[in-house]
Amino acid sequence: MRIPEDVRRDIPLTSEVIYFDNTATSLTPKPVIEAMDEYYLRYRANVHRGVHRLSQMATHKYEESRKVVADFINARFEEVVFTKNTSESLNLVALGMEDIFRPGDRIVTTPYEHHSDLLPWQRLAGKKGLRLEFIEGDDGGNLDLSDAERKIRGAKLVAVQHVSNALGVIHEVEELGKMAEEEGAIFVVDAAQSAGHMEVDVRKLEADFLAFSGHKGPMGPTGIGVLYINEEFFEVFEPPLIGGGTIEDVDLDGYMPAEPPERFEAGTPNIGGAIGLAAGIRYIQKIGLDRIESQERKLVKRITEGLDELEVPWYGPRDLKKHAGVVSFNVPPLHPHDVAAILDERNIMVRSGHHCALPVIKKLGINGTVRASVHVYNSVEEVEIFLGVMEDLLRNLE
Repeated sequence: MRIPEDVRRDIPLTSEVIYFDNTATSLTPKPVIEAMDEYYLRYRANVHRGVHRLSQMATHKYEESRKVVADFINARFEEVVFTKNTSESLNLVALGMEDIFRPGDRIVTTPYEHHSDLLPWQRLAGKKGLRLEFIEGDDGGNLDLSDAERKIRGAKLVAVQHVSNALGVIHEVEELGKMAEEEGAIFVVDAAQSAGHMEVDVRKLEADFLAFSGHKGPMGPTGIGVLYINEEFFEVFEPPLIGGGTIEDVDLDGYMPAEPPERFEAGTPNIGGAIGLAAGIRYIQKIGLDRIESQERKLVKRITEGLDELEVPWYGPRDLKKHAGVVSFNVPPLHPHDVAAILDERNIMVRSGHHCALPVIKKLGINGTVRASVHVYNSVEEVEIFLGVMEDLLRNLE
């Protein structure tokens, strides 16, 4: 498969707009939509509880999708739980593990987290009388690993994002995982911005829990997410949601939970979403994660070079080996929303605001950023058009 040409042919919208809002959600290729359409049109039925052939087919495809996800992140089949999104997955971890905490226990995270990997821990700390501590870092998002080692020592849980959605920095998650493992701390990874863009291997990362969404890097549908649960925590993790499908037996005196993963998936799941996610993973695997990462690095290099030439301030690590496909910038004195609106008039889609990472914005002392984020279907030609529009914008400000 040629990139980005062949991928762009599978995504008609790329011929109409320049889509630089991939951190929020990526575009969906035709094979993903076709896989979901096949479910809805040819074997639409509920899973697990039916003996008729449509239910049997739906169950087979649903569980086959779980196997695709498990292989994708190097997990075991039963360690993969389908959820709505990363936010739900991380909330489930905080709720399902809260009984193991005692007043004074420490949770360690970073000041760069998306709200989804901050608020659940803040709420848990408030409920249980825990101490929430943050690993120090600079304005580019680079973590102080010496400070990380000190703070992780004796911690109960460590939660960290793989890639910052606000700064694009790739954190040293593998090293942090080793530190947590040595201390016996639970290690939680937010892989929302890395899955589908680079390798995510739960074994290499020493992850106990890992979360990501289907609609971002994997180019799947919205409404489907993944929670990886290390099998060592099956008996410790208390399912926050129970009911249909989560039990082996029930009588009026109580119930016996089902084996994982069914134990952790209450009610009818997003069957079409799981099938679409698997199709998205197969699609990006056909391209190759190494080629995806290489294309994004090339685009980020040109974007940041171009912004430097235009003297437009941008945020994130200067070492582009640590910079994923997310570039945040500002055009003083314009508000980020005004810049995004001007770009929209030229058919360039970017995100503006605080990106659900208010502590990062406050740390930088700004009121938000404009964020351009890329995927494998974006081209160098699109970047040059974007930089040309930025040059015109700056000229009009003079």
